[in-house]
Amino acid sequence: MIRARRALALAFLLAAALTAPASAGDLVAMEPKPVAIAVQDRDGNDHGLAEISGKLTLVHFWASWCGSCRVEFPAIDAFQRDLRDSGVKVAAVSLDRLGWPAIDKTVGDLGVHEVAVYHDRNRDAARAAGVVGLPTTLVVDGEGREIARVTGAGNWSDPDFRARIQALMGK
Repeated sequence: MIRARRALALAFLLAAALTAPASAGDLVAMEPKPVAIAVQDRDGNDHGLAEISGKLTLVHFWASWCGSCRVEFPAIDAFQRDLRDSGVKVAAVSLDRLGWPAIDKTVGDLGVHEVAVYHDRNRDAARAAGVVGLPTTLVVDGEGREIARVTGAGNWSDPDFRARIQALMGK
């Protein structure tokens, strides 16, 4: 009887662990779904996802006033530098209402040089992508489908985290 209860309790704990919600910053894979967004370059021209994408694209939503974004941004910039040759492309999309002056100041202050920076002037792309908090990073495959998401600050310098993202390139 005691063994049966222990086995049942262990099975319950295992099931709970496997179905637990993701923590902030986790890479969460999903069934592929099309992403239809447009963001603006510094000249105000719209760019659809096909124009800004690579073999694997990280669409990284951020803002200058977001503390977690500021902490995370140099690491995602280093991630882009380290994985650029593998076909990974980071498109950093700012939601700043103050526009390019705020974006440029933040990027300069943080020493970000590797990622492509865009603006979501009216936050239409963020709404279309279902962004509910910052930072949020969509992982998009070469066919323009979201295949994973990081809500919150990801651990971009962690080798296991990087390997999990690179593994998505083959899907």
